[in-house]
Amino acid sequence: MPLQFCEPCMDSQNSPSVTLPPGAYLLAGNRSPGLSSASREQAGFSALDLAVQSANALLLRCGLSAGALDGIVLASSASQPVDGVRQRLHLSSHTPLQQCSLGLDAVTRASQQIRSGDADLVLVVASDAASKSSAAPLIESAKRLAALFELADEDAQAYAQACRQRHSEAEQSGLFSPYRISLFDRQGEVYDTDQPAPDSGACALLLASAQGCARLKRRPLALLSSQTQARAPADYPSLAPLLASTRLLQTQQLSLNDVDLWELPDTPALALLANLAAWQDARFCERQLELEQPMGRLDPTSLNPLGGSLALGTLPVSGGCRQLLQQADTLQRHALGRAVVCEQQATDQAQAWLLTRAEEVQA
Repeated sequence: MPLQFCEPCMDSQNSPSVTLPPGAYLLAGNRSPGLSSASREQAGFSALDLAVQSANALLLRCGLSAGALDGIVLASSASQPVDGVRQRLHLSSHTPLQQCSLGLDAVTRASQQIRSGDADLVLVVASDAASKSSAAPLIESAKRLAALFELADEDAQAYAQACRQRHSEAEQSGLFSPYRISLFDRQGEVYDTDQPAPDSGACALLLASAQGCARLKRRPLALLSSQTQARAPADYPSLAPLLASTRLLQTQQLSLNDVDLWELPDTPALALLANLAAWQDARFCERQLELEQPMGRLDPTSLNPLGGSLALGTLPVSGGCRQLLQQADTLQRHALGRAVVCEQQATDQAQAWLLTRAEEVQA
């Protein structure tokens, strides 16, 4: 059934603790509004400024000091001095701080620390400051695949319009308000709404073990169940999300219909439509995915329910973290079981994550 937009819930994580099995959980998160380059430069925000404001707001919301963390993983396209990060987040020299260039890679590192038993609370912070990458290879790949499946530009335009409509409805319903923070520049100006075509922003996620959730007496949003990566052929880089998502389903022995929510790359839209068509094509699935049967048709109401990157902006570093937070929040609001978040990375690579709502996890 189509998702019905409703009033946002209050902080649903504030609840009595429950017994959880071992694993890495998404406990809480927030994101900044998406900013245009012009606004970010006018405000004087660097990638580090965006990251620090998001991190501090999340720690304040959770009633934590930075000293209570077992580690921080910072993802940014800009090179940031570690000493500056420590100083602004008030970290001691004993708190581990890792850096990488992609938000979902930061999530992977943090979850590995938790699953190995080395940490109970890890903060992931990802920020973008107008980093650009060429979309030409993806566009050319999408066009070739669209021709194969008889898709037209009009199909992509109709999809893009539907995305913007979903985003508008979500905004009007206040669905971004529970976790979108306000940014303050040095003059006291406030930035609290998403701007058109944003290319800058940040997202902070608090990951925890079962013991960490119990310590804070908070119910997690979701379990970070599983993660896979895939690389596409050089001539068809836009197939990477399809390959990563298919591999994820196979490793978990799930079908498309076993997943309630999907967040798939939709920039360009034609690439997404071609991947959806490929999943339905028996010949493609047999020859390219080595499947006896087609994957099937994805329910369009489950796909990018808040508008996707076409509406919210393509943020190469923090976009995946934003999508994890949005899908986990949507799972909670609608009492759904599973979500998949897939992100295009490094042109011909993609990473996919499976989220499971905490109430669905069996102790």
